[in-house]
Amino acid sequence: MPASPRFRFRFAVACALLISAHCAAAWQIGNRVIIEHGALTVDHGRSVKQITAAQARGGFKADHGVGLFQNRIKTELAFAEVSPSGKRLFATTKITTAPVIYIASELPSESCAYKLVLAHELKHQDYDLEVLRAMPDEIRRFSHDVFDTDDIDRTGALNQTRARNRFFQQFNFVYQSLGDMRHPVIDSPESYRHLGSLCNGELAKYLPTPATGKAVAKRGK
Repeated sequence: MPASPRFRFRFAVACALLISAHCAAAWQIGNRVIIEHGALTVDHGRSVKQITAAQARGGFKADHGVGLFQNRIKTELAFAEVSPSGKRLFATTKITTAPVIYIASELPSESCAYKLVLAHELKHQDYDLEVLRAMPDEIRRFSHDVFDTDDIDRTGALNQTRARNRFFQQFNFVYQSLGDMRHPVIDSPESYRHLGSLCNGELAKYLPTPATGKAVAKRGK
């Protein structure tokens, strides 16, 4: 018994949907992540005024900055293979770091206050290393979203400028978000009140009063 026109139409639509879903799922997307960690340097040549200004440029304003951790990150994205016909897209992400800790020159290197600030900034470095250890999985995950395979199917080519812009925008967002989940743990009024009570109060004159809320020794990128 021949199928009715309505049945044939429904069957054709179902097949089209299945084929479309199959095509979308057929793309193989990979992103190899390489991280090259630079050696940590400690800069003891900047004044409180200079460190405070650097903190402000990084979006963290404080009355006095006696310490700052920064990790200058260079991120490179290279497309190893883009095959529209084979539905393959493989990239390599290379992350190079250059971590540095600034400690105010007003604090003598043999002082308790210097060692206290250094220990605080080293905690920020530990948090940053946690973030970097998490980044490869995050990068591989969001690569499936930022590389527009539908556009490749339509045009037959990858718009690398658009792909790079979307990739780096998401990279920066994820890196910042993961950091924001960690660094505030030690950048709180309670933490700074505790620091101000140590070393016979050597840091107290640099730390804000509880009413100001924010403080010194903040991570920056």
